Amino acid sequence: MRTSFSLPPVAAGAALACLLLAIVTLAGWGLHSASLIGAASGSPQMYPVTAAGFVCAAASVLLQLHPVRPIARAGRVSALLAVAIGVGSAAMRLSGWAPAPLSFGLGGASNAWSLPAPLTAGLLVVLGASLALVGVRRTVGIAQALAASVLLFALLTIAGFAAEDTILYQLLPGRGTSLRTALAFMLAATGVLALRPDRGMMVALASSTPSSRTLRRLIVPLVLAPIALGMVATAAVRTADPAIDLTTMIWLFVWGLLVILIAVVWRFAYQLYRQDRIRGMAERERNEALQALRLADERKNEFLAMLAHELRNPLAPISTAASLLRSVYASDPDRVRRTSDIIARQVDHMVHLIDDLLDVSRVTRGMIELKRERVDLRQVVGAALEQVQPLLDARRQRLRTGLPDSGVLVEGDAKRLIQVLANLVNNAAKYTPEEGNVHVSLRIEGAQAVLAVRDEGIGIAPDLLPDIFGLFTQARRTPDRAEGGLGLGLALVRNLVELHGGRVRADSAGPGQGSTFTVTLPRVEDASAVVSASAPTAPARRARGARTSSVLVVDDNADSAASLALLLEAQGYGVDVEHAPAPALRRVLEEPPDACILDIGLPDMDGRELARRIRAGLGERTPLLIALTGYGSDADRQAALDAGFDHYLVKPANIQQLEALLARSQASLG
Repeated sequence: MRTSFSLPPVAAGAALACLLLAIVTLAGWGLHSASLIGAASGSPQMYPVTAAGFVCAAASVLLQLHPVRPIARAGRVSALLAVAIGVGSAAMRLSGWAPAPLSFGLGGASNAWSLPAPLTAGLLVVLGASLALVGVRRTVGIAQALAASVLLFALLTIAGFAAEDTILYQLLPGRGTSLRTALAFMLAATGVLALRPDRGMMVALASSTPSSRTLRRLIVPLVLAPIALGMVATAAVRTADPAIDLTTMIWLFVWGLLVILIAVVWRFAYQLYRQDRIRGMAERERNEALQALRLADERKNEFLAMLAHELRNPLAPISTAASLLRSVYASDPDRVRRTSDIIARQVDHMVHLIDDLLDVSRVTRGMIELKRERVDLRQVVGAALEQVQPLLDARRQRLRTGLPDSGVLVEGDAKRLIQVLANLVNNAAKYTPEEGNVHVSLRIEGAQAVLAVRDEGIGIAPDLLPDIFGLFTQARRTPDRAEGGLGLGLALVRNLVELHGGRVRADSAGPGQGSTFTVTLPRVEDASAVVSASAPTAPARRARGARTSSVLVVDDNADSAASLALLLEAQGYGVDVEHAPAPALRRVLEEPPDACILDIGLPDMDGRELARRIRAGLGERTPLLIALTGYGSDADRQAALDAGFDHYLVKPANIQQLEALLARSQASLG
């Protein structure tokens, strides 16, 4: 069991103190110094043989603390030496015989080779046995019990010195056990108890459990209070009025001990009460955390179900439209056009779903950097409404706007602010009935610019309102709801607004009462260097009759490469296709095209390495290199540009953007 604090330093300190006492005593006997021996007071002294036993005991503790196992085992040998000293001393005392130069030093004798008293010898045997047993896992508890008995006898002997001219003094110190010997026994026994705090009975004191912490707080008053009370009682008996009988003194002692025990028990009970309260609070917090985790897991699972549903939705009409183009409508240009529009709309829908997923991931990980400029929010409103107007038209909804006459300037990223407002208007349109109204307003409130989007839709339930901007919140609804989307738009709105130093809130009077989303942004006064915020425009078509450019498409996905090649050929480009990087590299080096469109995830050699080798092989004759890949992170984009690509596009290809890049390249070539 893990201990909450380290006891080995306690063991080392006690052993070193015991060793110092023994060495000082031996030095005193060798130098015939009464002050070093402790004989000046006339009380019993620690004899040299006893001191030698304590040297062995202290050495055993220190050796067993060593991390190297053979050295630690040597501590048991030292413990057995202490046992041998105790057994030999007791045997010689009982037999009345000792080999030269040993002799008995009874009474107040000062012979340097005197033997310890029988009680001292017996305690030395017990101490040595505890040291020998404490290193064995199965006998740690027995060793600690033996050491505890030595400690208690040592404390009782010290108490005997405080009660001179009593039977207690005659039983212990009067039999030849010195105060220094008692102190050495106490230190050595403490060292044994602190050697193995993770085993035996010491676990209850040294572990990190609440009960052990409480025991550590109580053990000091439990030990010291009765000792202090005994000392007070002894002094009282010695100085008491003869009129006060001994029975009264005994009952006063019992009363004092009772008061102390009640105080200690009360403190113990109060500590347990506090621990129960803390444990109860921790249990409640744990249950709340588990409930939150279960709710988050439930939302995640529902979100994944919703994701599958939303991705299957556009795949169904795409598959159907592809079958129609392949068979039924192959000879009807008008139906081909309408079917192609279906495919384009559904692919665009899937692209927006994936873009929302990527944007939320980037924002929550702090990977979006805003291009801060002074932006007129009126232009932001115009560009955002231009993006969502097709949805409003399809649902025959009316757009009501309220904009100020003068500019409303903020510091921000125009593209991201357009995204925020477009998401809010798109959300309002989805939940407003057909032929309903969507209201967009912009106003100034002090130093703040306030954008509000109000709908006349289904409203927001009170229990959903606090979490409306959280991830997966909308995903708690049933997967077969009529409204599309993954419920990520509002989470993205909140994160983007907060990146601009603003805040967003949602208000609703309840289900069926509509809802209002309000964005508040810090306003700036300076009208200089205002960036025009507008929706992207489609590039000009490539003029018919222009010089045919050669393009090499490299993609290991045959359908992806073939469809892109067909599209480029329809625009008048000469297109070659390769599905592996090695033949593509040979083709480029032998006959460089005007442009190369390369996938990144190619087999054997990725697109980045292919771009490096093309640039290394052709130098200034390197064609335009365009990466077209499914990897959309900023890190992937930067890695591709560092490898030598001129442009980086994410699948599915935006054909207008791709045509613009190729047209610029052709214009630069002449």
